[in-house]
Amino acid sequence: MDMVTAGDGGVRRVVRVDHASCLVTDPAGPVRARAPMPVAVGDWVELSGGPDPTVAAVLARRTAVTRRDPTGQTQVLAANVDLVLVTAPADRLSLARVEREVTIGWDSGAEPVVLLTKSDLDDGSLAAALAERVMGVDILRVSSVLGQGLDDLRKRLAPDRTAVLLGPSGAGKSTLVNGLLGQDVTPTGAVRESDHRGRHVTTARHLHAVPGGGSLIDTPGLRSLSLAVDAGALGAAFPDILELAASCRFRDCGHDREPGCAVLAADGSGGLPPGRLASYRTLVRELEHEARRNDPRAAREAEAVWRQRRLDGRRLFKERGYR
Repeated sequence: MDMVTAGDGGVRRVVRVDHASCLVTDPAGPVRARAPMPVAVGDWVELSGGPDPTVAAVLARRTAVTRRDPTGQTQVLAANVDLVLVTAPADRLSLARVEREVTIGWDSGAEPVVLLTKSDLDDGSLAAALAERVMGVDILRVSSVLGQGLDDLRKRLAPDRTAVLLGPSGAGKSTLVNGLLGQDVTPTGAVRESDHRGRHVTTARHLHAVPGGGSLIDTPGLRSLSLAVDAGALGAAFPDILELAASCRFRDCGHDREPGCAVLAADGSGGLPPGRLASYRTLVRELEHEARRNDPRAAREAEAVWRQRRLDGRRLFKERGYR
């Protein structure tokens, strides 16, 4: 999309957001514009003309990466992205967090890709564990030490795709940005030896143009990544459990203690990777909690479902002669 000069208004892309203002693209360099309405990095916005550029409208988003913030509101982390790059550091890999971020990626409408960063520290077992737990998603090994994975990422971004990086502090996101851009544009920090936790070096989301084509949005490490997704995204992230659930005795099975649950049977027999069902349950409970908090009708419906499950369970136990 063609850019226009700052004084003529027109359409630009948001590079960075700072409270009530934002930086937007311009041929002469980023331009500061007032933002009287919520905007996110990656948004395409219309500016009013004049000497004081102001965001007049936000164009419809193709995709949006969101989370539930501590106040319960939906926060847009990045907009109009094609790829959600989930960084999974080899020095402190959390499979449950990766599953959570992949779910957020599917919900955004973009394509999630898992990056095993610091892969020079992996003997192959971590990559195998990721492949077992994360399904339907490409997993790339990335190492700044070995220079591994950067060429593949460049190809995925060219000629004009946008990616956003998600992951905890110390996952190597800033190092990855610097490697893709070919220069140190973002600061990097050491990881504590005691717990392998990183410091919040990146403090704001920022969109960078990648040499050779494409754009990359760097994000700070977020300790809290509460879901703001729908059930479809959860199903995309856990297709194995969704497939098993079709064989459960009860249509509304909660995969908890219900008799005839195909998911529980698979978990007990080793048909599901260890921790997979526990991770799924955590995300389901979180989504149900948010639905009840924001919708009294959903709260009543959820209570009715659980009441029926308890009745079904008692009836089946009686039919089998249990007391």
